[in-house]
Amino acid sequence: MMTAEEKRELYLKPYNDNKEAIDKRIEEGIETYRKGYCRIRFTDEKGNPVKGKKVKVNQVGHEFKYGANIFMLDEFEKEEHNAEYRRMFKEYFNLATVPFYWKDLEPEDGKPRYDKNSPKIYRRPAPDLCMDYCEQNGVAPKLHCLVYNSWTPEWAKALSTSELKKRYEKRFWEIADRYSGRMYEFEVINETLIQGISNPLCEERDIVEWAFDLARKYFPNEKLVINEADPFPCIGRNTPSSVSPYFDRYFLQLESLLLKGVSIDKIGVQNHMFVGVSAHTDEEYESSVRGHAFAADPINIYRGMDAIASLGLPMENTEMTLPTFGDTEEDEELQADLLKLMYSVWFSHPAMETIVYWNTVDGYAHTGNPNWIENNCRGGLFHKDLTPKKSALMLKKLFSEIWHTDGEFVTDDDGYIEFRGFYGDYKATVETDGKLSENKFSVLPKQNNKKDFII
Repeated sequence: MMTAEEKRELYLKPYNDNKEAIDKRIEEGIETYRKGYCRIRFTDEKGNPVKGKKVKVNQVGHEFKYGANIFMLDEFEKEEHNAEYRRMFKEYFNLATVPFYWKDLEPEDGKPRYDKNSPKIYRRPAPDLCMDYCEQNGVAPKLHCLVYNSWTPEWAKALSTSELKKRYEKRFWEIADRYSGRMYEFEVINETLIQGISNPLCEERDIVEWAFDLARKYFPNEKLVINEADPFPCIGRNTPSSVSPYFDRYFLQLESLLLKGVSIDKIGVQNHMFVGVSAHTDEEYESSVRGHAFAADPINIYRGMDAIASLGLPMENTEMTLPTFGDTEEDEELQADLLKLMYSVWFSHPAMETIVYWNTVDGYAHTGNPNWIENNCRGGLFHKDLTPKKSALMLKKLFSEIWHTDGEFVTDDDGYIEFRGFYGDYKATVETDGKLSENKFSVLPKQNNKKDFII
């Protein structure tokens, strides 16, 4: 079997071979696209500038969304694990993917499980339960997914195409009535390029166009997302047998849809590195380890992102998994180093708006297929007992320390301070006449970010 050193060499070689150029693009991209200037003026109630006062500026939230699925909310056998998951999630993430899989949301015809007290289904917490958690803890919820043919309810599979479309219309209406205006975004359709024919609708030539037309009808003011399982490094892979990113199947599908005027607001791309999920022997596992190394190549990732971004829409890394490769400390360190590299590459790209890690806790990934065992990947950021792995600590460090702005400034003679910081929410604290004044504001892209506070 490969040693930890051999795995590290294999997976970081593409980066190390091009380190100077990759670091330059990462640093310049983050500085250019993730930060902006802010100018704040402080005056008293008479309009006089507040001069020479110390101002503490602290970032309290990010404009960029970094999330995970929230499928294990209140799903653990031990209540202390449920409590820890609730505490952990809001500490490490600012977005949650909420499960709306039709098969599990409405397992019985006419009996949807929206309510938080609905009968439990493993890894499918009721939407209302998830929404309550998100709204109480400042976490942005996103819906996954309105149409996902692989997760059609058993009772719906025998319906004709016309009957199935009517039932989908009912589903869209119910969801819109209950959740419009409360979601960060809505994923409309998922994985049309890899799923089998699970119902008659799958054979429709215009299934994606139909899904977005129906979604825009019931969600006219919402952000609508398409999602697919073609990872950026696959789209951008550069080998003698590779096709140009502009001839990738997902790129061609997207280009066709946009030329037809389909109302897509955002392009979702999954980036799972599912090492070992179909392996049943040590030899098969090692073969999988070697076969996935190209997916850690930043050059491949940038090529894929640049191609998709050329279509003119924002992008989202909708589902992400990084393997641990084993149970040693060195394996955990490699996962953490890969996470730092991958997130840095994605965060540096101007079209990227959101990164969603998929399964956060080891041992609780999707099950049910003996030939596809996602838990083999050990792709969680937390151990099975919910203690953080090095990758979780790295993720937290990125957004709370490295990509984070705090500072102390002194107002000038006109009452101004000026700084450059990461986009997001802030508070500015200043003391005058023995009283503390805390002022909340945001620094956002494409805004003048000039603020005036009376203290």
